[in-house]
Amino acid sequence: MSDENFLGRWARLKRETKTADAEKPEAEPATPPEAPPAAPPELTDADMPPLETLGFDSDYSGFFSAKVSESLRKSALRKLFHQPEFNVIDPLNDYCGDYTTFAPLGNLITADMKYHLQRTARAQLESLMETNAMTHDTLLAARQQALASLQQHPQAVTDSVAYQSQGRVLIIGGAEALEIAAQLPETLKPHILLTEAVNTELKQVVTPLAGRSIDISGYLGAFSISLNSEDGKGSILQTDLILDLQLTPTLQRGIQPPGYFAPSPETLATTLAELPDLIGEFSKPRYFHYNPSLCAHSSSGLKGCTRCIDACPAEAIISIGTKIEVNPQLCQGGGACAAACPSGAIRYQYPSPAHSVDQLRVMLRTYREAGGIAPKILFHRSEMAVSLDALPANILPLPVEELGSTSPELWFAALSFGASQVLLYDEDATPELSRQTLQQQLATAHAQLQGLGYASDAIQWLAVGTPADGISPAPVMPTFPSSTQGGMNDKRLQWTVALDHLYQHAPQPSAEIPLPQGAPFGLLNINKDACTLCMACATICPLKAIDGGTNKPQLRFHPDRCVQCGLCANGCPEKAITLQPLYLADHAQRRMTRTLHEEEPFCCIRCGKPFGSQSAIKMMLGKLASHPMFQDPRALKRLEMCDNCRVVDVVQDPDAMGDTMSRSFRH
Repeated sequence: MSDENFLGRWARLKRETKTADAEKPEAEPATPPEAPPAAPPELTDADMPPLETLGFDSDYSGFFSAKVSESLRKSALRKLFHQPEFNVIDPLNDYCGDYTTFAPLGNLITADMKYHLQRTARAQLESLMETNAMTHDTLLAARQQALASLQQHPQAVTDSVAYQSQGRVLIIGGAEALEIAAQLPETLKPHILLTEAVNTELKQVVTPLAGRSIDISGYLGAFSISLNSEDGKGSILQTDLILDLQLTPTLQRGIQPPGYFAPSPETLATTLAELPDLIGEFSKPRYFHYNPSLCAHSSSGLKGCTRCIDACPAEAIISIGTKIEVNPQLCQGGGACAAACPSGAIRYQYPSPAHSVDQLRVMLRTYREAGGIAPKILFHRSEMAVSLDALPANILPLPVEELGSTSPELWFAALSFGASQVLLYDEDATPELSRQTLQQQLATAHAQLQGLGYASDAIQWLAVGTPADGISPAPVMPTFPSSTQGGMNDKRLQWTVALDHLYQHAPQPSAEIPLPQGAPFGLLNINKDACTLCMACATICPLKAIDGGTNKPQLRFHPDRCVQCGLCANGCPEKAITLQPLYLADHAQRRMTRTLHEEEPFCCIRCGKPFGSQSAIKMMLGKLASHPMFQDPRALKRLEMCDNCRVVDVVQDPDAMGDTMSRSFRH
């Protein structure tokens, strides 16, 4: 073992290292380093690319040069960070939504909104009552007197429609039809139309459908069922009543014919209990009145207004050439036809429009005289239960046969009599077609209200399910002197008289109010370059809204008569007429005759008598110039003569009459 200590060993190792370094060969001198490259010139604003050319993949490093202006550098960075790649928000971020805009709620009213609306409405009414020193009991007493006045004006008796039933019942269905037939009382005479193959011994009262189609027509006591097969061999069944048990009933109408039942499983028992009572003679009111002289359905073979046909949920109205026909047995008093009719050719008569308007006038007058304020009229179906205790004290319910039987002339009459609002209380029982017609009429009424400067919700539709205690009592219409016009059965006159009164007291009335398509008021626009004044439109118009001049070719228009039926536009051979739905609120303008187009008359080239328009003769000459009959210049010239001179010229023309006949006429 070495005696060398730590320090001795360290010194020895150090000496050995120096000796080893001295013995190494001398290293070659290192290659001198290359000179650094020259620095590139610093970039300036002039060296930068246009900002509009920059995208996400562009090189933005140059903008960080010291000599690039701060404003340009910021603009470039702003351009970069506005790229879509830098604007992807994590959908899990709580703040990624756009909370600056909100989707409209539409008809949805939250519970909180209802509460605040009701509170505001009550506060408005209470403020009005306080101003007039009135109590809640005063309003209730006034309403009671107003409703009692209705009993003093009962509706007039109308014609009736008769039915007669002997109790013959046709049950349409499968095996369940056989079971139900066995349960019927002896007074009924069932017959089963089997829709599926079932073994039964009741051959004499069973008719198998056997793949045939079913066509049902008729009504209580007079149903006819046609069973049609592809080979043309069908049969017909006659019955008084029909009980349709199919999952999809044969008849799909908003209002089914009387005597036709298609109950659900929940209502089957109720229907079966009703059937025995439908034996004997029955009658119902004749709900409509039709005046064909006012009808704009058709003229000269051209299709015009079909609004009543389209609106009838009972399919009781059909076209019969130029007019319509209403089946009184099928009509169930829905009233949508009368509401949709633009001219008043078909009107409701149970009760008549005049009676309904008189009822409104008397009821509102009685309410005011009893100390009531801010009255609201609530139209509802008579079979719809409305609790007076749930309604605000200033709301006057008025029952009608069907909600669809009310229409704008009645609504505006109520407003002119001083109603602060008209409410239409809808329910599930309203047929969808009637509801659509109601919405169309509301669109026209709202446009007229807004055009006069009133709030559109002065006439308001209450959606199905609206609670009675949720109806606002707050007044909508301003206060003005009430109108005193009597009830009329003329729809357009009643409508315009009420609007004239509202126009007199309107806050910001417009003389011309644009209306939605289908509205029964409007103007006609004429393309004068195309119109030849042929007077086809004046001949077709059933309501004489268009007529001709007396001294020269002229087309005159009477705005107060036009119902926008479209017959004139359909019948114009030059397609020069377009309709413009518009209401002229000013009575004088509405009654003023307008000249749509006029020309100097074309005079006979032989006697000088005026007999047509310049454009009509010019068009005729152009169309007949190439016709074989008018290749003779003299024959073509005769088109520029009046009737008398044309006959004389033909007689004197040997080429037209033949030489021998021409000489005999001259002698």
